[in-house]
Amino acid sequence: MSAPRLLPFLGDTAYRRRPSVLPLPLAVSAGVERQDDPRRYQWDGLDRSWDTKCPTGAEHAIVQVTLAGEGRYADARGERTVGVGQGFIAIVPSAHRYWLPPGPPWTFAWFAVAHRQLLERLKTHAGVFACASGSALANRHAELVAGLFRDSFLDDVAVEAGLWDFLHELDRQADRLARPPEPKHDLLERVRGIVLADLARDLGTAGIAAQLGWHRVHFANRFRAATGFTPAAYIAGVRLDEARRRLRTSDVPLDAIARACGLGSASRLCRMFRRHFGGTPGQFRN
Repeated sequence: MSAPRLLPFLGDTAYRRRPSVLPLPLAVSAGVERQDDPRRYQWDGLDRSWDTKCPTGAEHAIVQVTLAGEGRYADARGERTVGVGQGFIAIVPSAHRYWLPPGPPWTFAWFAVAHRQLLERLKTHAGVFACASGSALANRHAELVAGLFRDSFLDDVAVEAGLWDFLHELDRQADRLARPPEPKHDLLERVRGIVLADLARDLGTAGIAAQLGWHRVHFANRFRAATGFTPAAYIAGVRLDEARRRLRTSDVPLDAIARACGLGSASRLCRMFRRHFGGTPGQFRN
């Protein structure tokens, strides 16, 4: 879950300080905050002359996700509550406001990024968005924030890849909300969501079927009829894709990645990785 993972960083801010090796300039920072004074916590997107979220002072995006309590966000489309399971994207400078209303404290995690290509894509999602705890989108956000605090990204290329991963999940969610998915894609997304929500745990086909409200045999038959392959093969692919993503963006040891992705051990990860991708995790990482 996102909140427990991030609460150790409460009250601090992380900045990416290494010299960038990217063709496009990248500045990124992150923080975890608890605000309890409505008189002090209020931001205007056209008046942030003393803001330190983006050290370069360049146009940037703030992606903020609520962990507890709630805040308010307003732009040209109106005013919205930003509660648990929600976040917002604010482009600075732009005409928007967000603030803490009277009531309980607001605890949230944020990252700020200045990167021309990412910024143009994030502008299409500006405003309040759904970010359910345990979802792939919430996990990507939490990984970015925690990775910046722990300095666990291999280099700026890995930071950029992590930012694009978050944006791709945001695109995927927006696409699902904009149009009803085809039955095959809907089933794949539902299974993927269940696996990613508790990635370290091996639910097995029966456990996933139970969460879908189906019997294991009915689920297996329906899945194969819709997709042409077995649930087990697809679930293994989801886990391996996640392991590959973590190999690309972090320096976490193989055994820890294997356990976190529900693959048991480094040796099993290596066997499955070679069979699925044609090379070893070490070769891919290097």
